Amino acid sequence: MINLTYKGSEGRVSLSEDGEELGYLSFRLLPKQSIGIAEHTVVNPAHQGKGIAGRLAAAFFEHCREEKLLVRPVCSYIVAYMQRHPELSVLISSVDKDL
Repeated sequence: MINLTYKGSEGRVSLSEDGEELGYLSFRLLPKQSIGIAEHTVVNPAHQGKGIAGRLAAAFFEHCREEKLLVRPVCSYIVAYMQRHPELSVLISSVDKDL
């Protein structure tokens, strides 16, 4: 199950199965600029190679679309994910357009 939680401006998308967290994506909000900064994507080593990071990224981008947030991809996985999914380029914040 994918969960999205907030603690102030800090956000986290996590994927759990049978009570075990398989991975998470952490992000920070800049509400005045309507930007979500994707900081880290972490997958439990026992579950790497199963598409978990991609599911976390997809959930993060879905949330950004719903909330009308632009994305500042700091996390290297999110940068690579956006390069593989050019349709997401409309979500890149203007200061990050050269990615």
